[in-house]
Amino acid sequence: MVVRVERQAVQGIRHIGSPHACTGIDVAGSSLTSCFLAQFDDPNFGLIVRDAWVQACTVDRCQVQGVYFDGATVDGLITKQIHGIYGCVFSRVVLKGKIGSVMVMPPHTSLAHRDLHIAGMVQKYREVEWALDISEASFMDADFYGVPGDLVKYDPETQVLLRREKLEDVPLEELPTYAEAAHDDRGIAPGSQPPSSSRTCAS
Repeated sequence: MVVRVERQAVQGIRHIGSPHACTGIDVAGSSLTSCFLAQFDDPNFGLIVRDAWVQACTVDRCQVQGVYFDGATVDGLITKQIHGIYGCVFSRVVLKGKIGSVMVMPPHTSLAHRDLHIAGMVQKYREVEWALDISEASFMDADFYGVPGDLVKYDPETQVLLRREKLEDVPLEELPTYAEAAHDDRGIAPGSQPPSSSRTCAS
């Protein structure tokens, strides 16, 4: 069953907890304000969004934490501010078209049992064929921390994959400005032995 939301102003919808699955969501031409989708105590990532399509939408003050996105497409997204996505796992997720400011981060530092969630991310990514396809996206600003670089499809002409192992021995002063932040944050990728530790930057 597909749930379609078209040209609606959606405000204040919240779901907290796991396990729970949202399947067959189709949102078009709508605005989402102060919506919240999160779980804080399930390192097995039982909070799942599957087979979702988001097109030409706007998000404002929405929060996402600990979600497993399995098969989703976002085609055009306006963000009112930098949209932070914390501790999520992506499988076959496509971002394309014009996308606002997005920052994908590891689990929030305030999360209890954060190490278990990071270990859960590492395990999930070992089961993923590919995580993100951002090759057809034009971002206002975007950073993807903690997503294994080998699982990201990107456009090398306009997007940069920074691998942590490549930065280890490079003096900070020799790096371009955009790479300095990645050098400083190189320790935040999931797990001590992730499949690939990297940061993808796009604009």
